[in-house]
Amino acid sequence: MIAWTTDYSNQMILGFTTQSSFQLRLPVGEDNNSLLNMSVRIRDTLDCITEYNMQTIMVLPDSTGITALIDVVQQPGDEANSNPLVQLIASGNQNTVGQVLTSFSQVLNKTSSENVKSAVASE
Repeated sequence: MIAWTTDYSNQMILGFTTQSSFQLRLPVGEDNNSLLNMSVRIRDTLDCITEYNMQTIMVLPDSTGITALIDVVQQPGDEANSNPLVQLIASGNQNTVGQVLTSFSQVLNKTSSENVKSAVASE
C-alpha cells in the first residue's frame, strides 16, 4: 500500500504483505487539513501488477497517544509496558513498527516547524 498527499511523485510505502488482508496505521497529513491519497498495488504469482486507487481520506493525529509516547520515552517506567504505541513498536511486526515510527516522526517534525516559526515570529 502506498500513500501521497498532493504530489503523486512523492509517495511513501505504508506496508506490504503476502497475506490477503492486513491492518495499517495511517500517517497524519502535513497539516490537519491535508488529505491522504492511497493506492494498493497487487502482484500475482506471474509478477503481473494491478493498482487500485482508494478513496481520498483525512487522517487526524492522535495527539494524546503521541504525547503519552513522548512522556514514556523521556521518563521510562512501568507505564511504558501499558502504552499502546510502545506495545505496537514492541510487536516486532515490520509494517506496524514502520507505520508507528513514521507517524511519530511526522508529528515531531510538525511540532519542530511550529516551534521554529514561533521563535522567528517572536524575535
